[in-house]
Amino acid sequence: MIEIGSIKVFTIEEIAKKFGITTATVRRYLKSGKLSGQRMGVRWYVSENAIDKFFLTSYIKPKKGKGQKK
Repeated sequence: MIEIGSIKVFTIEEIAKKFGITTATVRRYLKSGKLSGQRMGVRWYVSENAIDKFFLTSYIKPKKGKGQKK
């Protein structure tokens, strides 16, 4: 984690490790726009605020269970 003033910024690798997902998944979220970040050179950086927004927005569609219409 890097702090720029009062802003905390994380790399793709740090986010993947923290949430138990792959770096490919984090990159996919960035590419699709689900997670916003900033690229500097060859590295991506994601602010703590962007991570908060990601969790406040539901991108996961609930699966239809037994007995529900498809």
